[in-house]
Amino acid sequence: MNFSLIKNNYSLLSFLLIPLLSLWNPIWFSVMGVQPYWPIFWLLPWSILNGPINGLIIGFIIGIILDSINNDIYTQVPGLLICGFWFGKLGTLKYRYQYGLLASLGSLICGLIYFLQLILNNYQKNPDWLFSFGLKNIFGQILLTGLFAPVLSICLYKFFSKNLKKNPF
Repeated sequence: MNFSLIKNNYSLLSFLLIPLLSLWNPIWFSVMGVQPYWPIFWLLPWSILNGPINGLIIGFIIGIILDSINNDIYTQVPGLLICGFWFGKLGTLKYRYQYGLLASLGSLICGLIYFLQLILNNYQKNPDWLFSFGLKNIFGQILLTGLFAPVLSICLYKFFSKNLKKNPF
């Protein structure tokens, strides 16, 4: 058997874990029912290594895939576009090693953009409960994403940089 496609495309194979983790939602990574924002863990090191334009493109692709999984009218694309571009820009700066802070800010951006869509669509229907649950989820995601990012994103960064040296294209 020829496994050259698998050996040369580790980042593509790890990319497939994003929708899997989003659907699976492992309970041992949750606090009070809130999960970390899984796409940030993969998008952060990949954008740092590949630059802002590639980060923008892959943020769009991740957003489209996650939106096709979720069957609602709200989209994750704008937040992931902004984060992919921003992480790619920060890849040349000294801040690229502060994975927890960057992942928390990325989760905040994505969460607030998604929450703003919810508010604009549902404020007239049911304004009372919307703010309390939405803010709890956003801050829970920020906390968990920032807590797990130094471990997961650094491992992925080392994994991607090793693969980038072997196969630059």
